[in-house]
Amino acid sequence: MGLIAATREPFVKQRLCILFLVLCAVASARAATDFNLHRDTFAFSNDTLWQYGVDEQGVLHISHRDKPVEFAHRCFVLSRAVIQFHQFARFEPKQSRVSREEYGRRIKAVCRIPVWSKGPKEKIVIPGYVDLHDFSVAYEGLLKDDLGNWLPSYFRLGNWRMCMGHLRAGQAAAARWLAESIDRGQLRAIYLARFPHMNHVVVVYAVRREAQGNMTFTVYDPNYPNESAWVFYRASERSFEYEPRWYFPGGRVNVMRVFISPLH
Repeated sequence: MGLIAATREPFVKQRLCILFLVLCAVASARAATDFNLHRDTFAFSNDTLWQYGVDEQGVLHISHRDKPVEFAHRCFVLSRAVIQFHQFARFEPKQSRVSREEYGRRIKAVCRIPVWSKGPKEKIVIPGYVDLHDFSVAYEGLLKDDLGNWLPSYFRLGNWRMCMGHLRAGQAAAARWLAESIDRGQLRAIYLARFPHMNHVVVVYAVRREAQGNMTFTVYDPNYPNESAWVFYRASERSFEYEPRWYFPGGRVNVMRVFISPLH
């Protein structure tokens, strides 16, 4: 028995070593922030003004809605606010809840802070709730009223880029910027465009590096509460692809950086 145990000991150590190396490889293959999709996002969704649908052939169809939607045009607003709450707010469930009016003041205070700034010395406290998802269930209407208007996003100076050509070198640079940001623990918002039918903003919070320089980015899509999506970077073509959605048949998109300092 002593001989068998002595013979097996190097084998066991070898297997443990291999397992450790595999776990290290998996950890390095997927870098992520401390962002949690089910904790740090809104329980409600953005909607679109028009009715979108993708048929069995993958063709996108757009039509008028029978009834107007109540909360639309706000992919910019929700993406920006998710980052702002993640960076500048702190939820304290054990503290006493405050009035609706006070919550409204704190929501507005968070949303006035530029995403690219360092923010206040002390994070803005949201008392009585565990996280943003919990808070947005209780105060959906208040958040929709106070997060910000959709109209300014339509007059952003950078919007003209959606209908322009995009250099492949620029898309490669965007992929590197995203991956490096996630490695540093930073959330990033990106503007996805495929003129004339694709015009959307999502929040990138994780990256998986793959063979041949390819990368899969995991994103929060304001149109899909509690469900992640992916944006794939194909290094050989220096291009991005977005997964099929109810408003997009899937395929190539151009990626632009948003909510970054005007000095960069």
